[in-house]
Amino acid sequence: MLHFLVDVVSAILVLTGASSFEELGESEMERFQHYAEHPLRINQAGRSRLLSSGLFSAYQVASLEDYRSRSGDILGVTELGLVDGFGAETAEALGVFVSFESSLPPGAREDRRVRQSLMIRGGGRIKGEDSAAFYGAKYHLELGGRAEFWWASRTSYTVRKFSPGTFSAALYGKRGGKLVLGDFAARFGQGLALWSSFSMSGFSSVAAFRRSASGIAPTGSFSPRFRGVAADLTSGRWTVSAAAAFSGLQRGSTPEVMPMAAVSRLGRRGQFGLQAFYKDGFVASADGTLGLGHLTLFGEAALSSRRETEGEYVLQRTRLAAVGGASWSPAYKLRFVVLARHYPSGYYDAFSGAVRSVSKVAGERGFSAGAKWRSLEFTADAAFYPEKGSRAYKCLLVCSPVLRAGAVEINPMLRIAERYRTADSPPWRHEYRAGVKSGLRGFQLNGRFDLVRMKETAMAGYVETGWKTPSDTARVQVSAFLRATFFRVDNWDDRIYCYERDLPGSFSVPALYGRGHSVSAIIGVKTRRHSLHLKASLLRNASAGRPSSSEIKIQYGLKL
Repeated sequence: MLHFLVDVVSAILVLTGASSFEELGESEMERFQHYAEHPLRINQAGRSRLLSSGLFSAYQVASLEDYRSRSGDILGVTELGLVDGFGAETAEALGVFVSFESSLPPGAREDRRVRQSLMIRGGGRIKGEDSAAFYGAKYHLELGGRAEFWWASRTSYTVRKFSPGTFSAALYGKRGGKLVLGDFAARFGQGLALWSSFSMSGFSSVAAFRRSASGIAPTGSFSPRFRGVAADLTSGRWTVSAAAAFSGLQRGSTPEVMPMAAVSRLGRRGQFGLQAFYKDGFVASADGTLGLGHLTLFGEAALSSRRETEGEYVLQRTRLAAVGGASWSPAYKLRFVVLARHYPSGYYDAFSGAVRSVSKVAGERGFSAGAKWRSLEFTADAAFYPEKGSRAYKCLLVCSPVLRAGAVEINPMLRIAERYRTADSPPWRHEYRAGVKSGLRGFQLNGRFDLVRMKETAMAGYVETGWKTPSDTARVQVSAFLRATFFRVDNWDDRIYCYERDLPGSFSVPALYGRGHSVSAIIGVKTRRHSLHLKASLLRNASAGRPSSSEIKIQYGLKL
């Protein structure tokens, strides 16, 4: 069982397959934070609602429905871990984002309770001689499990104009269908054709090798990808999805329509699907996941065709891309995974989010392998870039055991990453990280030290202490954290990314560069309906041309 979940981010690492906070994205933090504040009632939610959350794969949703029909409600994390497709560690992490209220008894009326929440945040920063402010808000309305509405908008330190923001409304049918109007997310297959949300590059853990698609879903993200109308129609094991995304909706411009369609079938041993879209080019793909006992096979193949201009000629570029792998779990807490990929140059990857070693899903061939046994995990990747005439190799070793001594929990961590890129000078990059988390009845003491060697030797570290109300059921929950960070990074190529605790739903991963130190403090008070969080930070940089800064943020939340 996973005992050491000190905050929401720790649970997200388990569910996303990331090995460190720095690999996460803002959209993931927004989505998971919403369900941490408003847990999904898995005994009451239907198939479409479960999938839209993005917390479960299609196979896990099918397993939940089958288990509930045979055995009734799931009463807790332990029972959830016994359902096919979950396991103890995944169930423990999901426990942060779901609740286990019993479903309605026979003859009772359907839950039509209106639930609302509002979040307002703002702040300001002084950096050198410049100052700037930001503000934002997010609203969510839910009618039982049948409808929901999102609105979100914000400014930033660089974009100061307030925009209408995100509007997303969804209607859920009793048989699993859904209709989404406004902004929406689209996650299909292994992400080779359509994947509009967070997509982690690299192979930092065995869980990162395979995507868990959830199809069409409403979104409350501050930065949604698609805006238009989308719908799912479900019949038995079949689901048909169709959508039209609109762009260029500003006054005076000609709107463009991006049609997309998908069909999938969930069988006893896996899921299979077809999807396609057209926007400045055509992409169609087929994907599948097949479970054979301890062995799982997964993959996707996609064909793209697009017109491109080269000089005086107009060329029709057609490319075939593919990704596939296998996962094998021969024993408890032992797992092996392999994956191969072929992403040719010129492949149209405008909406792709498949696993890869760099940012683009194009111009790359590669092979990856990984293994995990209890708290020890190892991955290796070889990537080749034919058009650039270069190649890259990377291996990662992570050891993160959980030690318990009475009421004290200690989670030491060691992370070693070695990378070799022929295009870099020098080609080697060595990364070493050691850290520890410890907890005792709400009190926490955490620390970390990073050492990087590429152009020069860079180092950074922090110590954080804090206290959080031990019980999540307390009428008033209080949290307070204080953190001190130091860094010495003289070359930009040696920069170190270091996650920093922020306001709930926010995501801060500054790139440490220069020589200096910082101090930050965050305090939060939360009741059943209200929450208030305040963060203050101060950074001093002694390097020439690197200004110091100070910042303050405040966030208020209300549940109705």
